[in-house]
Amino acid sequence: MNFVRGLEHHGVQSPESAIGIVVTALKNSLADDRGRWILGPHPDAQSEYRIRTRDRTYVIDRVFRDSDGTRWVVDYKTSRHEGANVESFLDREQERCAAQLDAYAIALRGSQKALYFPFHQGWRAWDA
Repeated sequence: MNFVRGLEHHGVQSPESAIGIVVTALKNSLADDRGRWILGPHPDAQSEYRIRTRDRTYVIDRVFRDSDGTRWVVDYKTSRHEGANVESFLDREQERCAAQLDAYAIALRGSQKALYFPFHQGWRAWDA
């Protein structure tokens, strides 16, 4: 996989400096049960899924149906928190990102919503 080319394609100005972040996030995800579940094979799985509504176009990090048929919208967050109280940090990030994921779920006509933080093995999920 050519990370530099992929990052350039997505408009990253200095892809070489971002490669370490991408590689670390991927390694952490693959070392984590939840991360492997998110990235694993699922019915209707899509990464970087584009959906257009009347007003906007969204690009959703990961969309899939789990073994129960529940659709998930997962947004990866590479935010980092140094120091204590990581759980409070993750809670604040959920509050900050809730409207974004709500919009994704509405565009898809319903889904479970979640944030995944590969640098913290953090997970926040909530109903549609």
